Amino acid sequence: MTYDRKDFMTEDEFGLLKNLINKEFGILLKGDKRLTLHAKVSHRLKILGLKSYRDYYDFIVSDTTKDELFTLASHITNNETYFFREKTQLDAFSEILKDIKREKQKKNLKELKILSLGCSSGEEPYTLNIIIQESGLFLWDWDVRIIGVDLDKNAIKRARLGRYGKNSFRLNGNADSGTNNFLNKYFTSDGNHYILRKSLTNNVEFRFGNLLDNGFLSDINEVDVILCRNVLIYMDDTAINKIACNLYNCLTDSGYLFVGSAESLIQRTDLFVAEYNNGIIVYRKSPHPPFTKRG
Repeated sequence: MTYDRKDFMTEDEFGLLKNLINKEFGILLKGDKRLTLHAKVSHRLKILGLKSYRDYYDFIVSDTTKDELFTLASHITNNETYFFREKTQLDAFSEILKDIKREKQKKNLKELKILSLGCSSGEEPYTLNIIIQESGLFLWDWDVRIIGVDLDKNAIKRARLGRYGKNSFRLNGNADSGTNNFLNKYFTSDGNHYILRKSLTNNVEFRFGNLLDNGFLSDINEVDVILCRNVLIYMDDTAINKIACNLYNCLTDSGYLFVGSAESLIQRTDLFVAEYNNGIIVYRKSPHPPFTKRG
């Protein structure tokens, strides 16, 4: 493929940015994505007053704040999300909650901790909170904590607002009518947007972070369920193994890990074993894992 315009990204410039993205985030740009990357980040050169993608690369690597690095990452990742996405997995999550409560009661514990990775604008963590509240299993004196993590700062800001347009409810067919029971129960209306009620946001925390960097997970332990869905599909094997190690150390010994329905950890890591649960594959800690430490 050739490019006639001088402002297009050269092969060398693409190689520099491609390798940087892979090194920092484990994201593998497969095939010829030069034109795609150019289209997604060309406006950044104009905003920053830079003349070439080589200048852009030099700017990123010299920026000690890493702000532009994460801005780049936010432009190449897919933030597609909505409430109750991949419902079959969420149904399994709902059933798993019963097993978790039984195990907690045996240990006289009343804490539930959920981690949502690649949480984007927050629809997944809030969906999980709705499911937990609907279950009625963790009321009164239970401490329920949900943590969402994403590398897109703008997405995190939107998640913290808890304010959503109709596109976030496309599995709820009656959203346009404004009378949908789901919306009325959990949201207040604000024109064409819906704002989550405080009872669903008070126990949900959002963090900005890179899954390859264990630093943001260093204070998160004994997590009961981790959802890392539609994230690993972008990663190479080295990144997946590092992320798996970080997740292994966060999860309780009896915890559960969900990945996307199009993703698999089978034959990619020895840290987790797959099991069928309510018709889908979930992952549990391997009983005999190799030595691990945070990545």
